[in-house]
Amino acid sequence: MSSITLKSSLIKGLLAGAASSIINSILFYAFRNLGAINDVVQIKPETPLGVHHAIISSIVSSIIAGLVFFLISLFARDAFRIFQRLSLIILVFSFLNPFLFIPDVPVGYAISLNIMHIVVAAAVIYVMKKNIPFLT
Repeated sequence: MSSITLKSSLIKGLLAGAASSIINSILFYAFRNLGAINDVVQIKPETPLGVHHAIISSIVSSIIAGLVFFLISLFARDAFRIFQRLSLIILVFSFLNPFLFIPDVPVGYAISLNIMHIVVAAAVIYVMKKNIPFLT
């Protein structure tokens, strides 16, 4: 039986989401000040990217990752190794998102978003690997 619980996985996902949302908020304003992220590019009709989008995306993605980690742990002996590889594969595919789903996205804008994707993946992988005493 796995020692990984749904509760601990979701809490770890929330912790990773909190950390990555803080870092991505800082990055968002840094990229905005550099001109890489601007209001000209619209992620939806008449909706430029805002810091709240980065925060929500970071938190929701991390919580979903926590759930996926738990599900993998139900069926696999070496859940973390499988989760880590799956996370890296998903990260690589996420690099296509800005180019495919944001019309006329400038390369600097897309790279800025991809850096934020890296932050979320790194936070999730780091936190899922850690043994957090109050969760055991």
